[in-house]
Amino acid sequence: MNTAETVEMLKFVADAAISSKEELCRLDSYVGDGDHGFTVERGFSAVKTMLEETDFDSPKEALEATGDELADTMGGAIGLIIGGLFTGGAEAIDDKADIDTEDVYALLNAGLEEIKLVGGAKEGDRTLIDALSPACDAFKSAMDQGASLKECTGCAAEAAEKGAEATKDMVAKKGRAKFLQEESKGHIDAGAVTMSKIIRAMSDYINE
Repeated sequence: MNTAETVEMLKFVADAAISSKEELCRLDSYVGDGDHGFTVERGFSAVKTMLEETDFDSPKEALEATGDELADTMGGAIGLIIGGLFTGGAEAIDDKADIDTEDVYALLNAGLEEIKLVGGAKEGDRTLIDALSPACDAFKSAMDQGASLKECTGCAAEAAEKGAEATKDMVAKKGRAKFLQEESKGHIDAGAVTMSKIIRAMSDYINE
């Protein structure tokens, strides 16, 4: 993907996140404040405006700017965490005109490590990591078998959605939901769904 395509992908991701506001608020209402969808909408609306008003010289630059904008506008730890997918991921990509399959994997994997560092969570803690981590694994597995970027992102999106769904059987260990302990089970984590929608939107754009 060249710079223009990367920017269009990020706009596509922003639209998907914004349109998920009501679903994310509903999911968050079971174990949280019920405002996660508004937070996501605010951050990605700002991202879309920024992308439309800014010229970028490389995919790396656009990804970094997206992460920074999310961190600045979403507020609280969640902005740094979701933004970390893009800022942390961009650090693993060279500043070049086009990014390929290996670069997109590097983006997701380095983003995962950044999110773990910022949020202090790990797999099984019932967070967005439980969507992103299996997505990285699925992408890597497909890539190692010689799959195309379209195929790799498709595998990652499916794994992210399954990972998000699996959080309903986990006990929350981070965020407000951790105070509910066993009562947090039975509900899908809103953050994990947010991450799965980001990865699905990336896949849908690339596959189009």
